[in-house]
Amino acid sequence: MAMAEDLTPLEILGVAIKSEIAAARLYEYMAEQVANLDLKERLQFLVKEEQKHRRILEQAYHRQFPEIALVLPEQSLVPTVEAALQQGTPIPELFRLAMESERLSKEFYGDLAGRATEENSRSTLQYLSQMEQGHYDLLKTEYELIQRFPSYYQVEDFHLGEEMVHFGP
Repeated sequence: MAMAEDLTPLEILGVAIKSEIAAARLYEYMAEQVANLDLKERLQFLVKEEQKHRRILEQAYHRQFPEIALVLPEQSLVPTVEAALQQGTPIPELFRLAMESERLSKEFYGDLAGRATEENSRSTLQYLSQMEQGHYDLLKTEYELIQRFPSYYQVEDFHLGEEMVHFGP
């Protein structure tokens, strides 16, 4: 990702932390907007994941730059997240935006891992990249359900027709 090449290590950590904060806020907002209890639970799981990533990055920041106060940049990797939250963006579009955010984060961390010279940093960045891929996959599955069943996120208890499935003779 070209963006990471133009940033100092201090700026990289700031952008990454800001992006994790934005992602957690997006998932919190999405969880408030959906009625489906299972989907709400998965979104709350993602909130916790992004908060965990934030803590990992903040710890790395304080280890590397103990004398420098953490100042976050104005924008995250995906500045459209902030705009979407303020505009009342429809849930399907929020899922698409969240998937794009996870994809960019995966690439960002993966690119940094490929350039890291210190093993601990490389391992942490690879871990974060892989976790973002997992988040993308989870969101993609949910997005596909929303596309196929538009009421999926609008009802507390959605059934995929289990009562109509017949196994056996």
